[in-house]
Amino acid sequence: MRAALALVFVAAWVAACGSSDVALPIEAQCNPLGFTHCMAPWPNAVFEVDDATTMTGRRLAIPPTTLPTNVTGDQVDPTAWNLADGFSPSAPMVMAFPTGVSVAGLPPLDNMDLSLAADSPTVILDMTTGQRVAHFAEIDMQATGSAGSQALFLRPAQRLTGGHRYAVAITNAVKAADGTELPIPPGFAALRDGKHTDHALLEAERPRFADVLSALSDAGFPADDLVVAWEFTVASDDFIHRDMVAASAAASTALDSHPIQYTITSDKPVNATITREIQGTLDAPLFLTDGGDALMQPVIARGPDGLPALQGFYQIPFTAIVPACAYTSQTPVGMVIYGHGLMGSSTETAGGVQQTTASSLCMVFVGTDLRGMSTPDLPAVATALNDGTHADEVMEVLEQGLVNHITLVRAMRTTFAQTLFVDAANNNKVLVDPSNVVYYGLSQGGIFGTSVVAYDPTLTKGVLGVGAANYSMLLERSADWPQYRGILSAAYPDSLDDTLLLSLFQMRWDKTEAAGVVGTMATQGKQLLMQMALSDEQVPNIGTYWWARSAGVPVVGPTPVTPWGLNVQATPIATGSALIIMDGGAPPAPATNVPAPAQSPSMHDLTRTQPATWRQMHDFYTTGMIVNECNGACECQSNDCN
Repeated sequence: MRAALALVFVAAWVAACGSSDVALPIEAQCNPLGFTHCMAPWPNAVFEVDDATTMTGRRLAIPPTTLPTNVTGDQVDPTAWNLADGFSPSAPMVMAFPTGVSVAGLPPLDNMDLSLAADSPTVILDMTTGQRVAHFAEIDMQATGSAGSQALFLRPAQRLTGGHRYAVAITNAVKAADGTELPIPPGFAALRDGKHTDHALLEAERPRFADVLSALSDAGFPADDLVVAWEFTVASDDFIHRDMVAASAAASTALDSHPIQYTITSDKPVNATITREIQGTLDAPLFLTDGGDALMQPVIARGPDGLPALQGFYQIPFTAIVPACAYTSQTPVGMVIYGHGLMGSSTETAGGVQQTTASSLCMVFVGTDLRGMSTPDLPAVATALNDGTHADEVMEVLEQGLVNHITLVRAMRTTFAQTLFVDAANNNKVLVDPSNVVYYGLSQGGIFGTSVVAYDPTLTKGVLGVGAANYSMLLERSADWPQYRGILSAAYPDSLDDTLLLSLFQMRWDKTEAAGVVGTMATQGKQLLMQMALSDEQVPNIGTYWWARSAGVPVVGPTPVTPWGLNVQATPIATGSALIIMDGGAPPAPATNVPAPAQSPSMHDLTRTQPATWRQMHDFYTTGMIVNECNGACECQSNDCN
């Protein structure tokens, strides 16, 4: 039905365009460069206005009735998004056509050089620098219903540059699903041909659009070869970072005058290798409303300047494990702050794999909840998927989750080191070195670990186990996604709504997940080691490679594969960050945006169980050197990772 309406829509415009003033049959709040979906093409400067007070000189101005409406009639409120001075540096460019789109000739994931060729059918151009942007293009293979709801994605190879202006173009080399010509959106044709319309958003964009067509023409893509083109501004790094920069500074100041108190709820032996498993609570600076009570689904409390405002202190949980070797070591041992997995909790710190790793490294492990995406936050996640207006009940709470980790690092360096991690039977001998605190996170903990290390004022080293960045690209390919997608699709049955909601969510995630900080000033002076397994079914490799390209780091050689756009550097690597790739012999992951199939054994668990991993972590934590500890390339099915 939507496709038929769209074709009628195009025919109506063609009949009307004989006059100099074109009446676009597009609602006033909707994107005039698309067809029937109010947001597409996205992201788009038609939803921006000039604002001299922002770093970019622009600000989002999405009209009140533009964003998707769920099945109960609740429309997503754009107010929170309109605070931004640009769009996400991470989310894809999205367009949809009533005819659908053929995949023939689209630049593929495994050869993004084709997207930079003179005859590339799709174009992303950095108008600030004049440089083309490597990308791949694909259609939404999870879309249901009409062809008009099937997204065409243009996914950049790495993070876009904060504050830059980008042009996007789809040329007539891209065809409809049946191989015929794609229809040209009437709004784009009006801009291209100099015909004025009755659509205020399009006319507001007109003065800037000549620059877009000129830049594309200079890059070898004249207007006559285009089906559609548009532009957008990427949010400044200052905007993306400012909440966490402010919260981290305010938390550190508060902790300077508030010695951390803690309460132990459980302290027990575990086995021959883990002498103590400790659970308890500690004080943390609070930046949430409603006392941070998860049942109240709080958000960040803000001051008159719009930044996170301290609300006092509240209690957060912690779990710690102390290996037996800490009691026999001739010198104090180091400490690891551990980041838990998807929607997990601090208790994961005491899991079997963590016990083995702690004992192998001879380091104390300590973890807390990543509020926002921890077990207590599951109701808020469900609410946000049902109604996107509630996104901040997840995304803003993640800011508190990062503050909780910053607080835990402070506790580990002070109160915990002085009074908790001591040998009571030996005159309270201190077991740990308070100057030696590092990070290790797995899965979700690997994804957010970049941000924990970036925003903590004292952490300098982190190991990211099966980590990545950019949820808007990761989720649809993850075996974990279907259960969450089921909630989203039930509330928003149109597949294109689901796609664009993920792009909206990414704008909020950018403030806390790795995509917001990787390769920026926030990670300078930090050293990160990313560990991944080929065909990871839960954290797809595509996001790990995106992280590595954005960070500008090499792959540790020798390597089982050399991903597109990455360089291999033989070990030892004396300085900087790097990616190590392990091969467990699993078949290749799907090339399209569909969930990976379940695997046995799980590639998601491969890196955390290899002796070579623990040896590499030991080298990295103690010397800063990144060494390939495998016997050649890490092909673990051949036992060369033992």
